[in-house]
This record gives sequence, structure tokens and C-alpha cells, in this order.
Amino acid sequence: MVPIRTLALAAGVALAVSSGAFAGGDDIDATGDFKDEGPSYFGFVRDNRGSPVSDAVVKLIPKTGDVIEVKTNVLGLYRSHVRKDVEPKDVDVACGKTGFRQTRVFRRTASDANARVIETECTLQRL
Repeated sequence: MVPIRTLALAAGVALAVSSGAFAGGDDIDATGDFKDEGPSYFGFVRDNRGSPVSDAVVKLIPKTGDVIEVKTNVLGLYRSHVRKDVEPKDVDVACGKTGFRQTRVFRRTASDANARVIETECTLQRL
């Protein structure tokens, strides 16, 4: 006989797989984006051990215009946009949280020059 808890766990996994759920619970593939928005910036903030850092502040800093600030969710995920007239190469990404210092920001870029999704990974170290 299979314990009820095991069946519930299996059902939950099957539901997540069949519903197209994404890690972080967000549609990071930009399917919900609109053409009049700029590219989608998304990624994770993690500590130097690889654990997610929730409520970290991520700043998207364009060379011209306003800085965009967003906070990460419980999984360390953030997602936002910068104006569509700003080239992704002209946007810096920084992250921080009280009690941490930024040690690395890594950007994964698509080979397509017209990419609508820019992924970054930010690493923080506890002070």
C-alpha cells in the first residue's frame, strides 16, 4: 500500500509538470511581454553558497534615464524591464541587501542581437 503523502507528492509533481509551471513561478520566457515594452531582464540573486537571497534589491541602471529597482521573491528571482529605446548593452545590473556585499554579476546573452530576454545571475556574500 502506498502512503497517502507519497501519492499527494506525486500528484503535485505531475500537476506542476503538466501545467507548464516554471521555476520561480514566473513566465521567464517572456510570453507575457508586450512589444511596446523594452526587453525583459530577469535572473536570480544567490549567496556565495548558492542559496537564494529573498528581498534583495536589484537595480537596472541604464546609461540614460531612471534606474529601475525591484526586489527578489522567496526564490531569489527578479524580473523587470527598461525602456525599449535603451540597448541591453547600455544597462548595468547591480544587486544588494543589508548584511551582504555584491561579489559577482554574470550576464548570459543570446546570440541574437534583437534578444528580448536578458538573464543575469548576481552573487552576494554575507558580511
